[in-house]
Amino acid sequence: MEVTLTFATILSVFMLILSVRVLDLRGSPVTKAFHSTEREIDQRVLDRAIRGHGNLIEYAPLFLILMLALELSDASKYWLYFNGSIFTMGRLMHGVVFAFMKPNPFMRIGGMTLTFMGFLGLIVSAIYL
Repeated sequence: MEVTLTFATILSVFMLILSVRVLDLRGSPVTKAFHSTEREIDQRVLDRAIRGHGNLIEYAPLFLILMLALELSDASKYWLYFNGSIFTMGRLMHGVVFAFMKPNPFMRIGGMTLTFMGFLGLIVSAIYL
């Protein structure tokens, strides 16, 4: 289960980063000390950060379940690492553009493309196993 554990750890750390970003933009007392008292949050920025966080939460669990099932079925670890890397890069690109950047079509579309490619790689493996 080392492959699934590796990607579950990476994606969990990223999920925590996105969570803290949303908390911060919501004006959490925990992060208020790091900002000016005059700080104003643009609702669109908060909405994008929430969407970036939510999108990761929507895709990662099913991907990790599929990865674990394949790993337990003795799928190639190299193939799992390859597809896990593609998926994770896609999730990082997509999450970063939503939570920390202004709209960027390359990052958004590229992130979703890599996400789908990683998923499809695992789906094809599952079909052949």
